[in-house]
Amino acid sequence: MTNIISLFEESKSFKSGEVLIHEGEDNRDLYILSNGVIEVSVKNELSPVVVSEINSPEILGELSFLNGTPRTATVTAKTDVEVFILSYEKVKQDISDIPAWFKLILRTFTSRMKSCDDKIKEYDHKIRDLENELKKYKKS
Repeated sequence: MTNIISLFEESKSFKSGEVLIHEGEDNRDLYILSNGVIEVSVKNELSPVVVSEINSPEILGELSFLNGTPRTATVTAKTDVEVFILSYEKVKQDISDIPAWFKLILRTFTSRMKSCDDKIKEYDHKIRDLENELKKYKKS
């Protein structure tokens, strides 16, 4: 098993407004937000929608880390932030040693979380459509 302290040697600072993670990218690294505040947003037809604001300390990017799917959201620094980065490549061997039954549980869990993310996007789209219809109705 890898020494846990050695896994988090890499840290990175981001200024307010800088993007840490881009929705759709294939990076599997895990981020530990150690200082600052970030915003999580998802793409929409008109503009990005902020779905969450997260204060340190917190883990970011766990879905992609665990199951290899593309990033489900964009993470932007709301304040100056610092993160520690756990490289997937550094722990790939340790992850391969996880028993198959536990990997199945993790895969199911992350799949359900991804499904919730997709539903949030779908409902946000429906809400925006309803808001636009209401604006049209009020104008007439």
